[in-house]
Amino acid sequence: MIAAPLLADEADRLADLRSLNILDTPREERFDRIVKVVAAVFNVPIAYIAVIDDDRQWFKASQGMCRAETDRATSFCGHTIAMDEPLVIPDALLDDRFAENPMVVGDPFVRFYAGVPLKGPGGYNVATLCLADRAPRDFSSGDLAVLTGLAEIAERELRMVDVIESQARLIETQAELVSTQRRLSRELEEAARYVRSRLPEPLNGDGPVRIDWRYEASSEVGGDAFGYHWLDENRLALYLLDVSGHGVGAALMSASIHAALSRQTLSVDFARPAEVAAALDRAFPMRDNDNKFFTCFFGVYDVRERTLRYASAGHPPALLFAPGGELTNLRSNSPVVGIGSQREGDESAVEIKPGSRLYFFSDGAFEIPRENSDGLLMPDGLAEIIRSRACDQCRASLDDLVRHLRALSGGTFNDDFSIVSVDFAG
Repeated sequence: MIAAPLLADEADRLADLRSLNILDTPREERFDRIVKVVAAVFNVPIAYIAVIDDDRQWFKASQGMCRAETDRATSFCGHTIAMDEPLVIPDALLDDRFAENPMVVGDPFVRFYAGVPLKGPGGYNVATLCLADRAPRDFSSGDLAVLTGLAEIAERELRMVDVIESQARLIETQAELVSTQRRLSRELEEAARYVRSRLPEPLNGDGPVRIDWRYEASSEVGGDAFGYHWLDENRLALYLLDVSGHGVGAALMSASIHAALSRQTLSVDFARPAEVAAALDRAFPMRDNDNKFFTCFFGVYDVRERTLRYASAGHPPALLFAPGGELTNLRSNSPVVGIGSQREGDESAVEIKPGSRLYFFSDGAFEIPRENSDGLLMPDGLAEIIRSRACDQCRASLDDLVRHLRALSGGTFNDDFSIVSVDFAG
């Protein structure tokens, strides 16, 4: 193993880093969002933004890393900041610099790494945007171009840290804070009322499907929206989307997307879920929407064929329970919407057995504490709870399920909570 080097201009580099006042600051959604995009785009378990201090690398945002920091000498990123170009390691075991690295031979068992250096306001490399995998992999020039583009966004956000801090100091008088809080409260309440007014009525009766749902807004307005409508007498469209971030901006973007789906204003065949996802990708690019992306589940149930065609663009897998309790996870490898990577062929189909039940939901339904554990519930844990609380003879109601999940969350949900259940008639 070759230790990460100290740089000739290390004193100036550290001064550039210190000017950001970013070390050991709390997590920020704008950086977390970038890391989530990287993990989703490249389908990797590990992604992070690392800030390189004099003797450590500290993670401003991370996914798949349990530690807040690691030693600089053994870090991949310590090598990355010594370069003026991205560092790509296809197989760490075949690279003398990293073959015996503790992060390679031990947890998190990194085999593949790609990182791009990020410059501070003085032009020195102070941080990195990185992704890693536990298996070797190739990284094309196109992949590198996408990662570099995302690194430019991360670098821009990094340089905004001191600007944001200066702006915050300008509004710290008591009168301004009170006025701002009151205005924001009114706007959030108005946005919350508007979001709920757009939600559909439950679908009951003796038709081929019955649909019910539950929605609870968190303390901040979020970007959840869902709906369903008949495309014709035999095909039913089902969809749920979740815009990144919170606040009025996310809510308004969510409402715009929901309107495009419910009113079918996109120039696309709405019976083809992957085409719908691709059309949304073109209609709502991140660059035109304050760098906001969104996940989306879109399905079309054909009553005659008893099939559900679906696309799940970066969205948690929907859960399909057959009458006997057999579970099918409706997974998809499609990336999130808004980054320009949707492909019109990325859709799947599944047979719907009579008496089946489908659940689709936002991440607020599973990013809650797992009972008697330090981890989060996640989709597999949610599936376990649904299975344990329902059976063919006595299916638990959504109210019962929500009560249980709310109890796990400590009484309130930290994010917007949306879940839709669809019962398919026999």
